Amino acid sequence: MTEELDLWRLAAGLGLFLFGMHQLEQALTQLTGRSFKKFLSQYTAKPLRGVIAGAVSTAALQSSSVVSLIVLAFVGAGIISLASALGILFGSNLGTTMTGWIVATIGFKLDIEALALPLVALGGFGVVWSAAGTRRAGLSHFVAGLGLMLMGLEFMKSGALVATELFDPGALAGLPLIAFLAAGLLLTAVIQSSSATIMITLSALYAGAITLESAAAIAIGADLGTTITAILGSLAGSAAKKRVAAAVVMFNVVADTIAFVSLKPLIYFITNTLGLSDPLFALVGFHSLFNLIGILIFLPAIPMLSRWLDKRFREEEEPLLRHIKRGDTTVPEAALEDLTRETWRLIDQAAALNQATFGLPADHSFYDSREDRKGVDVFTRTLNYEQCYADIKQLEGEILRQALLLQTSALEPKESERLTQVIPSIRNAVNAAKSMKDVYEDLQLFQSSVNDRFNAYYGQFREAAREFYESLDALRTSDLPPLRFAALIEIKGKSESVQQRMHRRIYDEVARGELSEVEISTLLNVNRELFVANHSLVSALADALLDLDAAGDFASIPASR
Repeated sequence: MTEELDLWRLAAGLGLFLFGMHQLEQALTQLTGRSFKKFLSQYTAKPLRGVIAGAVSTAALQSSSVVSLIVLAFVGAGIISLASALGILFGSNLGTTMTGWIVATIGFKLDIEALALPLVALGGFGVVWSAAGTRRAGLSHFVAGLGLMLMGLEFMKSGALVATELFDPGALAGLPLIAFLAAGLLLTAVIQSSSATIMITLSALYAGAITLESAAAIAIGADLGTTITAILGSLAGSAAKKRVAAAVVMFNVVADTIAFVSLKPLIYFITNTLGLSDPLFALVGFHSLFNLIGILIFLPAIPMLSRWLDKRFREEEEPLLRHIKRGDTTVPEAALEDLTRETWRLIDQAAALNQATFGLPADHSFYDSREDRKGVDVFTRTLNYEQCYADIKQLEGEILRQALLLQTSALEPKESERLTQVIPSIRNAVNAAKSMKDVYEDLQLFQSSVNDRFNAYYGQFREAAREFYESLDALRTSDLPPLRFAALIEIKGKSESVQQRMHRRIYDEVARGELSEVEISTLLNVNRELFVANHSLVSALADALLDLDAAGDFASIPASR
């Protein structure tokens, strides 16, 4: 029974430590978010400055994962270069060792419980009594997280001390150092925190369960274990993620190999030359030293390494354009035809995304080309809404770039007229998608509302959308201009009648007094955006499918009353 309780105490200590680290990470990210990001983007122009920034910021945030995520986002957005990013990430490895120094200095030299309990108490009360999102709440989370980390460390310490009574440390003495390295690697891969692995190792070293050399081998394994996260995160990632992951793996493998091969000489240097005879200080000193050696090796090679990685990993994106040949305007007539077909694809994708907003399949459209829909995410069952909208925006940019280039060519009057129609058609199609995106969260709110009347409106809006998109099918068989014109008038009328019907229902609901002011405002807003989306889509179709005169006549038709 005692053994079970001691093991649970050790596990509870690890859980508290990890949870405290998470709280600390979240609090520091909230408190230093904008200024920290600004610091990274402005002061990392050169690799050496990047190394310093990475080490300092990671030591301050106590989380290399936060720094890595922000750096990765900055590289993807083009805010910082890959060379600067590599400097930050290499420095981040050194910054993570600061946790070990703090714990070795404070955690094993002072009465942890006397320090942890007041921190947890003050931080806990502060979290409860502070408004969410305020600076006071962030500080309270920071204090509570620090207290929980220390409390978890105390649990691990006491658990490790009792654990030495449950087995003979001499039994481990026969194991080769590579076994301890593997243990550190596996433990870090499982708990996803090299800092936690180092804390467990410090606790075991403090309790006399392992030797300094064995603890050093575990530290090397923990460092190597951090590469597992980078590798897994890059498998299905962008080229930028693969570049960063490859650099992290290369850095850690080289630094850790040197550390393992030179383990005994490095420990001798730390304990005798530097005079760190205390095993706890010697371990964290060893951890810092081999990361510093890695930085000294890689720092001069960062520019060359970044160039090699740029060539090695390139984006393999599905081309958004299917008909336009970028920059090819040698035959304006053909280029204009390709531009028109891409515009039809854009409108088709916007209509599909708006149907997905209501959980409707993309079955109804004016455009029936299975070939053009192949490989487009918005037509799949497992679509990512945000990514699909981003693809539509990117496709818009690609088409507009070609349209503006085509404007500089020598065009016939009819071709010039056609081009003036295509551009507003593109804009209206994207506006239709944007209107529905703006109320996407409101529609999700309808679905989850406990107010049955409010909840029922999701079904009503969904039915209204289905009616409108079914009316688009008439355009598939309307090849003649007069038939298209008539079909568009009918579609426009359908959009207006749907909006008016929903408007009357909402006002009838208001009269019953069963909806709150916020719910009334939300319903009216969703109805308005649904109408704007439908109206924009109809306008896009008119410019895409009719000639200039017919499109002008269509636009002049007044709204029905």
